[in-house]
Order: sequence, then structure tokens, then C-alpha cells
Amino acid sequence: MFSSKAEITWLSGQDRVKTYSIPATRHEKSFCSECGSALPRVQDGFVVAPAGSLDSAVPIKPNAHICCASRAEWDERLEEVPKIDGLPG
Repeated sequence: MFSSKAEITWLSGQDRVKTYSIPATRHEKSFCSECGSALPRVQDGFVVAPAGSLDSAVPIKPNAHICCASRAEWDERLEEVPKIDGLPG
């Protein structure tokens, strides 16, 4: 590992940020203890920002589809699945 240089500066609500880690793994999740929303966190020297926590457009695109060997059976040809602008029904 390398030393972390990334950091997050919270403007408000830092006291409500909780992080759950599974022991002996690298899995972590930060969330708001009040509403449960997924929140950004620093992990392994990088800021990990859940897409749902962003409030503006993201000017970059993914450059890899990772962990494909262990993906779900339905995670193939998703570009062929109908797109719905809102919730179905």
C-alpha cells in the first residue's frame, strides 16, 4: 500500500458520517447516519464517491469494467436492456 494523500473536507454534517468496514477485507461503506445515503470516503489513497452522492455532471467516463470474472449472470449486454427515465409502472 501507499500513504494516502487524498482527503475529504466536509462543509457540514461530518458528525453524521458513519463508516462500516468488514474485518479482514478491503470492503468499506460510508453513509449518513440520519438518512442512510451513501457518502464519499477515502480508501487506499483514493476518494471513492458513490455516483448517487454527486449533485453535478461527471465529465469523465469509466475506463474499465472491473471484477468481471465474478459478475452476476445478468451483467452481460446491458446496452440491450430497455432504458426507462423514471421508476417503472
